[in-house]
Formats: sequence, C-alpha cells, structure tokens
Amino acid sequence: MVTLLQIRIGREGSCAEIGVVATEEIGEGERVAHIPRSALLTCANSQAVRRRLLRDDVTAERLDSMSSWVPLLLAMLAEYGLESASTWYPYLQLVPNYGSAGPPMIWSESQRDTLLAGTSVLQSVHTDAENIARDHATIVLPFMQRHSDVFPPHLQSLDLYEQMVALVMSYSFSDEANPDMLHRTMMVPFVDLLNHHSQHHVELSFRDDHLELVAIRTIKKGEEVMNTYGPLPNASLMHKYGFSEVNNPHDVVGGASQCHTPPDIKHPHPHVYIHNTHTMHPHINTYTHNTCMHRLTSHTPL
Repeated sequence: MVTLLQIRIGREGSCAEIGVVATEEIGEGERVAHIPRSALLTCANSQAVRRRLLRDDVTAERLDSMSSWVPLLLAMLAEYGLESASTWYPYLQLVPNYGSAGPPMIWSESQRDTLLAGTSVLQSVHTDAENIARDHATIVLPFMQRHSDVFPPHLQSLDLYEQMVALVMSYSFSDEANPDMLHRTMMVPFVDLLNHHSQHHVELSFRDDHLELVAIRTIKKGEEVMNTYGPLPNASLMHKYGFSEVNNPHDVVGGASQCHTPPDIKHPHPHVYIHNTHTMHPHINTYTHNTCMHRLTSHTPL
C-alpha cells in the first residue's frame, strides 16, 4: 500500500492537469510518501512474465545486452492483457487515451514535423522509432509469439508496443544501483504524478523493501510539490516528455548547435507549450540498447 503524508492529488493548485499539493507545511527531511516495492510495476513483480523470461533460453541469453526497458515493457504488455485481473489494471488504463499528451514519439507525423522543425529533437525521435521497431521485431515479437498464452495477437502489434515505450519514456524510474535487470526499471505509482521543476522540492530514494519520497527543502502549505526529472536541457525535456521549462538553468549555450523553435508554439496538449528555446543540447539521449532513461515521470495522470 502506498502511504501519502500531508499532501493531496488533484488539478487545483497544480501547474498542469494534475499534480500534488501540500496540505500542511512539510519540513526539510520529512517523508512525503512511502511506496513498498510490491506496489511497483516491474518485470520481477509480474510473475507470469518473469518466469517465462528466465526460462526462455533465447531471450535470457540476450538480457545483458538488451535495454533494461524490454523486460518492463513485456511485463506491462502482459498486465495490460490481463485487464481487471491485473493488480495494475487501473494504472494501465491510460494507454488507450495517452494521445498527444506525451513525448513527441507518439505525436502525429505532421505535428512532429511542424512543431520540431529545425531542432535536433526531430532526428532523435526518428532514431527512437528505428530502435523501437528493431527491438520489437528481433526480441519482443518473437518472445510474445513463443508465449502466446500470455500474449495473444492483439498484444503483439508494434503500435501498442510504441505506446508502452512512450509510457516508459515519460513515467518510469530506474534504480541504477540494482544489478538485477528485472528490478532495475520500474513504474512507480503516485510518484509519477509529480510535475517537474529544476528547483524541485523532493527526491526519491531506493531502500531494500520500499521507496521513499523525501523533502529536500521546506514546502509551504498549498504549494505544489515538484519533482525533478534530472538536470536536463529543454531539448531533452522536449524529447522525453513533450514540454520545455521557461528559464531552464540547464540549457546549454557554449558549444551547442543552434536550433531555433518559433516562439510559444502551442503543443497539441492544452497545458504544454514549446517556448522559444534558442539553444538545443547536441547530446540528447535516445532509446538505445545501452541507454536507459531514469528519474522519469509525466504531466499526465495515470
């Protein structure tokens, strides 16, 4: 059971469609939330997929070389297919309605070409699509076909897989110190509802049997509790989450490629704007076999 302390979840007081607001003043060092590891959506916690993944000789041999997203994505697909029988059924109801509120990889092609024209983000999204399709064709689809009792045909499409990847890109967290790939990348209920700001209030810590969200500064009553998705420039925020931060202190000037976006273009999502970001970071992480996004979350509720 996830335990929440001195906070409420909702639209009122949030900078986005939903957020987390302090109901009382929270002091530095106070615990804001306690999340048992049993509540996390991971490959290790999805028993049917874990057993099949470890017993599948073809896939098990490739675990060390594949993206740590793949086991989580297989677990998400299996749990999504279980519908109401899954512990995470309410959590996964976002999938059919994710729409254009997420990262650019799930925007329409015309939206991407228009809103990201002239930026390095556009090429990164194309690279994502190529790598995702390759993983699906060479690892994910063959595994699902070998275990069709868990993955019937309607779960095997590239389109659904891309939607799941978008969720992982925008919502997942990674415990990089954990040597077990089946536990490393995870979906964390509640924590992924927190919105991003570079001057954030809380940090997530990983314990043996639970995760803790702890205040790193005083949070006033009525103030939105802000998380950080990392010290990311706007190019990376746009690439991974579909938004940018005004006056982002992590934007890079010296040595960066000059890619301009038109001022204040309205994103398809009503609460997201592409602000005039004159400098885009040249080194954007993309979906690859060796790169794993971490400290991720989203502006859209699960």
